[in-house]
Amino acid sequence: MLPEVRVHLKSHGDRAIFRFTGHSLGGSLSLLVNLMLLIRGEVPPSSLLPVITFGAPSIICGGDRLLHLLGLPRSHVQAITMHRDIVPRAFSCNYPNHVAELLKAVNGNFRNHPCLNNQKLLYAPMGEFLILQPDEKFSPSHHLLPSGNGLYLLNCPVSDASEAEKQLRAAQGVFLNSPHPLEILSDRSAYGSEGSIQRDHDMNSYSKSVRSVIRQELNRMRKARREQRRKVWWPLVTPSGVDVNAAIMVGRSANMNQFNFSGIIQTGGESLKRFSRLIASQHMHLLVVLLFPARLLLLGMYSFR
Repeated sequence: MLPEVRVHLKSHGDRAIFRFTGHSLGGSLSLLVNLMLLIRGEVPPSSLLPVITFGAPSIICGGDRLLHLLGLPRSHVQAITMHRDIVPRAFSCNYPNHVAELLKAVNGNFRNHPCLNNQKLLYAPMGEFLILQPDEKFSPSHHLLPSGNGLYLLNCPVSDASEAEKQLRAAQGVFLNSPHPLEILSDRSAYGSEGSIQRDHDMNSYSKSVRSVIRQELNRMRKARREQRRKVWWPLVTPSGVDVNAAIMVGRSANMNQFNFSGIIQTGGESLKRFSRLIASQHMHLLVVLLFPARLLLLGMYSFR
């Protein structure tokens, strides 16, 4: 890939732009390639657009600290996770003591693993953490999220950076352990081509859910515009003496009142805006997509030395 990168840089100079994205292990590799090109000085920071991953497992312990050292914002990594996808949870869920001790006994490298020793997980999420929830007809809604499909961003508006970081980590921990991967694996119906493991991690499921969210938000925006036009024109056509406010009722979703997540989520019209910022770039010249099946990830888990 490096020769192609150099050719692209030579052809476009300062205008060269790179976007790395991928699904599952491909998303993790996209992040690694992006950071390697930056750290080794092959590509300037101004040429690297944010990395977008879909259902990718975390692969770095202390990733946010690395972004800070490189002078990159957390938004440089946009990690989109399906609400019940087991793969992003696999390395970032809570590892019980007996499981951690087993890993340390099997492989000595785990004995000095900072995340495992201090946080009881292998790798912490890196960058911005987004949750993609499909329609309930496709997959049951997550109990920590409002019902219905949407794209949710975990965000904390607290001015104290240290406190905001703690709250975000706590929210991520709650989500990634609900349900816990062991709970998913204990369900016999989760296996096979029709099981929830395949359904909630499959690349086509992500694509279908993204299209559904965009379609929903576009419809919501059109409805809002129609209601706004009606409010403007209604007084001009109604007889005098009619209470306009009584005649026009603009519906409001009650979903946000059901929110009980120990973090802050942003959704609604922001979903469409976020997809626009993530995907659209009028100056994007080179798009690199890495796609790997989840079974390669499982094979990799047994190749630690």
